[in-house]
Amino acid sequence: MADIFIEREHTLGLDRALSQLDALAHLLVEQLDAQCAWDGNRLDFTRPGATGSVEVTETLLTLEVYLGFLLRPFKDRIEQSITEQLDSLVPCLRSA
Repeated sequence: MADIFIEREHTLGLDRALSQLDALAHLLVEQLDAQCAWDGNRLDFTRPGATGSVEVTETLLTLEVYLGFLLRPFKDRIEQSITEQLDSLVPCLRSA
């Protein structure tokens, strides 16, 4: 089970949601030194201490993050930061 699980409905449509997810991938690479790889509509990412994925459909975004032992104490802060980034990148998301 993921340490952080966020599911949000959206009204962007698939193409625009994928474009926004691509912007998130660039942030992950630049700010967190993460490595990202696309698998269809899913973006897989890994960085020291964490791995995860973000998947989009026409109307839903699902994010899962698995934290390493050293990052687990910071789970709440990490989840808050992720939520803020999602809200800024895709402002029309709603909690599901």
